[in-house]
Amino acid sequence: MGRSYQNYENSFKKYSGHSNQFTAPKSMIKEKERTEQWQDNLIDWITFYRRNIHRFIQHYFGVELFWYQVLWIYFMNICESFVTIASRASAKSWLIALLALARACLWPNSEVVVVAATKKQGGIIFAKMNSLKNDYPNIAREIKDFKANQNDWYCLLHNGSTVKVVPCTEGGRGKIY
Repeated sequence: MGRSYQNYENSFKKYSGHSNQFTAPKSMIKEKERTEQWQDNLIDWITFYRRNIHRFIQHYFGVELFWYQVLWIYFMNICESFVTIASRASAKSWLIALLALARACLWPNSEVVVVAATKKQGGIIFAKMNSLKNDYPNIAREIKDFKANQNDWYCLLHNGSTVKVVPCTEGGRGKIY
């Protein structure tokens, strides 16, 4: 008889130690259970991660970064303009995709726009975002809808933020999507 009861366990107990974020049970905190101290701590953490976005990427997304990637991400986040000269295969597009997702996560209802010479070139960033979504479960957990084809390139997050591609042409100027 031994283990036959395992098939009849409820899902909360069955998946309680599971590493997959989608099958693990979720413990929700109700509004009335949130104390003032908890809210203050939440504000402190959000402020910390907005100022140190590389730490958010490492801690929450679980992405390991090299030292130069930490510098690039940090300066891309705090500076109005950032210029780098880098050779092929130095993860430029990958870092842009990662930063776009992190900014969209940390600032709810924001719109991150990737501007490229053509939509197809901007789609390279979305290919990197798709690979990030497939490789890191916390990134996949944040994404509500992801569409990447020749006509539409957008990523909608659960917090209302969007990441879109716009061509750098006269038709793309001032266009609100």
